[in-house]
Amino acid sequence: MKKIILILLCFVLLFAGCEQLQKAEPYYTETRDDITLKTQYEYYFDDESNILCVWNNESAEELYFHDTFELHILGDDGEWYRVSKGEEVTFNTGYSHFVEPDTESNNRYELSVYTKSLKEGETYRISTYCFDGNDNRYQIFAEFTCDNKLAEEEMKEVSGGYVGKRSDPEEGGSFEIIDGK
Repeated sequence: MKKIILILLCFVLLFAGCEQLQKAEPYYTETRDDITLKTQYEYYFDDESNILCVWNNESAEELYFHDTFELHILGDDGEWYRVSKGEEVTFNTGYSHFVEPDTESNNRYELSVYTKSLKEGETYRISTYCFDGNDNRYQIFAEFTCDNKLAEEEMKEVSGGYVGKRSDPEEGGSFEIIDGK
């Protein structure tokens, strides 16, 4: 009996630090076709801790957004699930960013608040929202894939073959040189 309890305790401790998934429920049902959110790149390395996203406002009005977001992972069943370390995440945003009509704006999302690392081969999305001057809120998504090999190929293409990995995510465009031509 002690062995069974000891084995169960080991499993509990092993999985206590793992990310926990629960179905992602929409917090705003409305979306907009005239504003999009896209990640800077299509593919990311498993050790990247933040992602730069581009807000594109094609509407005739100024739109606002906070830094608040959720990270979702696409399940094998085709459903989206929230990624969480098992602890509540709070954002201290007393202000909002804005995107003027017919312009783009960048915002960096810190993935490390939700996960220690991305899982190779998985599809993720950043789920956030924007609101207009009348305080109407719209849910917006940006999808990306964690694939180390494709991320390296993408970086080589972007850099003309000189690099393979983003080395300074804070700068969003700095690269680690891995081979030169």
